[in-house]
Formats: sequence, C-alpha cells, structure tokens
Amino acid sequence: MASIKTNKATFSYGGKEVSFTKSKTQAAVRYTPGMQPAAGKRKAGAAKATDLMRDFEVLDLKRGVDAKLDELRAKPEISVGTHVWLVDGDEDSAFVPTGYLYIEFKADTLDQKERDLLDSLHLNIRERIGYDAYRVSVTEESPNPIKCAVLLQKERIVKVAEPEFITRPATRDDDFMQPSGRFIGSQWHLENTGGQIPIIDIPNAVFGPAHFKRGADAKVKETWNYLRSLGNKNLKIAVIDTGFALDHPQLRGDGTKIRNAFNAPNRSSDVSPWFQASNGGWGVFDHGTSCAAVALGAWDVQGVLGAAPNARFIPIKLDILSDDAIVKAFEHAQMNGADIISCSLGFPKPVPLSTWVFNTIRKVANEGRGGKGIPIFIAAGNANPASNNQPRSISDFAAHPDVICVTASNSLDEFSSYSFYGPNAFLCAPTNGNNGVGITTATVGVGTDGKSLALSYTSGFGGTSSATPLAAGICALMLTANPNLTVSQIKSIFKQTNDKIGGGYNGNGHSDKLGYGRINALKAVQAAQRLAGGTAAGGSTPTVPTSTPPATTPTPVTTQRGKVTSKFLNVRTGPSTANAKVKELYQGDVVNLLAKTGDWWQIAAGQFVNEDYIQVLATTTTSAAVANSRPGKIANSPTVNVRSGPSTATAKVAELKQGTSVSVFETSRDGWHRIGVNRWVLGKYVQLV
Repeated sequence: MASIKTNKATFSYGGKEVSFTKSKTQAAVRYTPGMQPAAGKRKAGAAKATDLMRDFEVLDLKRGVDAKLDELRAKPEISVGTHVWLVDGDEDSAFVPTGYLYIEFKADTLDQKERDLLDSLHLNIRERIGYDAYRVSVTEESPNPIKCAVLLQKERIVKVAEPEFITRPATRDDDFMQPSGRFIGSQWHLENTGGQIPIIDIPNAVFGPAHFKRGADAKVKETWNYLRSLGNKNLKIAVIDTGFALDHPQLRGDGTKIRNAFNAPNRSSDVSPWFQASNGGWGVFDHGTSCAAVALGAWDVQGVLGAAPNARFIPIKLDILSDDAIVKAFEHAQMNGADIISCSLGFPKPVPLSTWVFNTIRKVANEGRGGKGIPIFIAAGNANPASNNQPRSISDFAAHPDVICVTASNSLDEFSSYSFYGPNAFLCAPTNGNNGVGITTATVGVGTDGKSLALSYTSGFGGTSSATPLAAGICALMLTANPNLTVSQIKSIFKQTNDKIGGGYNGNGHSDKLGYGRINALKAVQAAQRLAGGTAAGGSTPTVPTSTPPATTPTPVTTQRGKVTSKFLNVRTGPSTANAKVKELYQGDVVNLLAKTGDWWQIAAGQFVNEDYIQVLATTTTSAAVANSRPGKIANSPTVNVRSGPSTATAKVAELKQGTSVSVFETSRDGWHRIGVNRWVLGKYVQLV
C-alpha cells in the first residue's frame, strides 16, 4: 500500500514495496542554465557541494533542510530544489528525484480518464512510451515527484507509477566482501577498534582494551573497502629474508602466488627456513615467513591475512650477508619484475654498506619497474638501547638514501622505544612495543618429529621487522590504485598523508623517531588515485636509462635454442662487454637464440650473451625436434604438473596423467625435462624409454 508521511514514503517500485526516507543532511538543486557558480566562486556561508549527479548538485546542509530548500528555491539561479531520498535510511544510497515519472494505465482505460488524472496533478506528458504508458514531468503546481507517485498508485486505473531517480552507480566489484574469520579482529594493525582481541596461539586468552587506542592502526581494512578489492594480483612483492615456509597457507595462497624463488647465497631455488646450528642440530628461521605474511599473506579460513593479500610473492633467501649474495638478492628482485621490495634484515653491528652493495641498491631503486623505480622498504632495526646503553642510530641498509626506512609505533599510537632512529627514518608503521601488543600473523617451527615444519600462527610477532612488510603491503595497495606511480611520487604521498602521531617533528614535518608520521593506507591510496593519469605532484619522473643501439644490423636466423655452458654468464643490454649487465644466467639454463650480431646472440629484447658460452641446440622445427628428442612416459605419480619453466616457482600450464607419452628435448641443470615449448616436468616423474 502506497503511503507518505512527512519524512518517509513507502510505495511500489520495480514491482516491490520500497521505503524511502528524506535525508536530514542533504538536498539537491538544479541551476538555471548559465547561472551555476564557478568552482571556487561560492559565497561565504554557502552550502558545500558534496557531489554532482548529471545536472543536479548535491549539497551538504547539516540541518534545517526544509527551511534551506525554501530559501534556495526562491533564488533566481535555482530552477529546482529537492530533497535527497535514502533507501531504508542508508546514508550511502542517495537518490535524487529528477522530476520525471513513468506511468502505465490499466488496459482499456479511456484516454480522457488518463488525461484528466494527469491534469489533476498538473503533470506534463513528455513522451508516450506505449499505448497506455507515458513519461511525464512535474510542474510548479504539481506535488513533488514522490508524492505524485504515492497518489497515483492509489488510483484504480493506474497500473504503474514510479518516480525517476538519479544516483551513483555501484560497480560490479561491489560484490567485494570484507574478509572475515575468527581472528580477523586480532589483527589490530589493520583496524584498531580500541577493544580487546583474542590471542591466536593462547586458547581462550585475550589482550585487554588497556593495550589499545581506537584508530592507532594503518587503516588497511578501510582501504580494502575503498578499493573494493584486496589489491592487484599482477603486483609482485619481493621479500628478502632468512627463509620461508612456502607450504604455509598464508604464502601458498591459491597455488599461483609464489614467483621465482631464489636462494641468493647458494644460487638455487631452495628458500626453505631450515638452518644448521653450530652443534650440528637443525632449526628453523620463522622470521621470513612472518614478514612475508604481514605484507601479502593470503586470506585464510581463520581470517588471518596480509595488507595486500592478492599480491604475488617473490621469496628471496638471504641467510648469509656477503656482498655477492646481497647484490644477487636485489638484482634478482629487479630482474624478475618486483614492484616492491621488503627487507627486515641488517648487520649485527653498525657498519656502512660496501660501494658495490650501495650502488646496486641505488640502481634497483631508481631503474626498476621500467624506470619508475622500485620502492624498497627497509627495517630501521631493534634493540635500543644498544649493549653500551647508548641509543643506536639507523645504519647499513636502512641508512641508504634511496630506500624507505621504517621505524615502529604501537597499538597506542606511541613510538616503540626499542626502534633504532635517526634522520634517515622515513615513516613508522604499527607493530608491537612498550605497553602495546604484537602482530597476529603466520609462523613456522620444527615439527614434533624434529624433521618436518610445523605451520602455525602467532600473536607475538613484532619489531620493525613487522612494521616494514606492513608498509610494503600498503604500497601495493597504492600501486593498485595507480600502477604508474614513481618512487619519487610514492615518497611524496607518504610525506603528505602520514598521520602525525606523537611529537618532535621539525619544520619539514620530520621526526627522527617517527619519520614523516604513522602510515595511513587510506589517505595514501586516495592520493595515489588522484594522481592516476597525471604527472607527479611532488615528484619528478626518473629518466629511463637507454643504451645506444648497435650499428651492426643483426642477421636473422632460424629460431634456435641454446644452453649455457659456463658456471655464470652475464646478460648485457647490447652486443658488447661495454654494455650494462642486466641479469645473470647459470650453467644449464636454456635460452632462445633470436638473432646474431657479430659473436653475440640476442636472447630477448635488449638482452645479449656471448656465443663462446652458448651450446647451440637443435632448431625448433618439427623435424629437428623429433630427431633430437627422446621418448618417455609419465611415471611415479598419478598426475604430474607441467610448468612454464624448469622450476616449481614457474606457472603451472598443464597436468599429465601417469602413463602419458612425452618427448624429452632437453634437460636443465636441476633435472627438469623440456617436453615442449615452455612445457617442463621434473625428471623424476619421467621414465625414458
């Protein structure tokens, strides 16, 4: 039954009964053509415009909407003034009546009766939609469109009478739902309500409200809601740490999360967290697993997840600090497409970085991501005061001028006293400390049998080690909003949007302890989105390095493949050792040989290797492939995954059943067989026949 009260109307709309309520804080106006005030030219005290819907402007009136509307309607520049209506009182569902209605009369209604009813409400016919259907508009003598619809629906000859509204569309990713689970509330760093939270690794235990301050968080859950997503799945975060439990649900995700795992000291893909102690026993580093999960942990059934749960993961193990291993770690991140690097490691004593390491980090920070630069987040370090009871300043990796050094704040929005600090501090991020509480995330330990990994969770992670990957994950949300941000723009956004908690800031807004303030994901993402498609406001775009093309024209050859014969082989940007090194290949690696320039092979766009270290394999024509292949069949497993490259870190492209016949064209140094173009299987699952 259609009805209307002073502030509420209930009527049939789209075949269902819907309740609309007048907004108590908003109204909408349509200006007389040519009389709309220009942006920034509103008179003092004028209502603030909060939205523009087609030719209606929505105004924030705060109170006294009826009186303000009467005042606005009397002005010559206002042609229409109307209430804003809400569906079921929901402030996020603002509907503005346009002044039009759609009306259908029942079949066989006389035209004269139709006209008489429309005339009684002073409605003008604007369009005849069908034999008994009209689009009409109200006039100055008409009731408002909502009241017209209610009155018309009470008439026996009327089949349909609905006002037309305009509102903001909801995109289909509004199907987004906030993550849930038993321990979603335990991750106070994502959203701090100020209330108690359950402790994940102590049954029936909680952290009480005395440990929390409402809003002392990174605003991550608000940011997910703003983006309507958990981040872009195409973004990659490289985490450099002491090892990772890749089978942990947080790191494994849906099976496609992990990319290009690399052990920098050993030049292998083994990034497991195991280590051998000095007494010969074996232990597990849990640090890397927890760090990675804080940045990009997948949403699991318990509701535990990272700041950017959809991001891909490049795990880089660095359990030994040598110049060569450090350089290889950062180069691997750049060469494998990392968008962000997070590293919560440092030297045990304050030492400067070697020139080689310093220059490598500078190159990666400025030349990665196609010249936009890779934001590198480094932990400031913990353990203040140091062993001599003197404050220790930020040093080594965190002191590099091209990185983003992260210090620690706690669940009460205080500086965590253990954090190293100094002029290099760039921002702080929520973690444990003082009377605050730890971070709930993934962890790993030694299983009860002493041989397996025990995958679990903890509410006790912390330090700048946790603050750093949190900031890195938030950066991934910024790049979700605007993937074209440069490192300079990212830093500028942080400076402008971080929350100034605590004190001690200088005239430039910087604090040695808190940097430019506590990171605010929502403000940072909104600022990133405003820059989308534009030039940096507060950051210039780095120049993309270029190399001079060779004067010699490459000679095309039949598509071939080659195998690296030396232990290591440098890949350069051009056919000469004078060109920059872009990556490194290892003995047994197989590459495409696209063209030849002098004694150099081109293996990809802008990538060349010397022919002296390449064994040319058979051409990839069908006849040659068959002649140089060996027959085999899948064995030792009911099903076997086929990968795009010779590693479990590469994408799965197919699945073969036991007994399937294959042709083996070549074998990698790690025992993988190539059975087709970009199709590899582990050798132990192939029986050669």
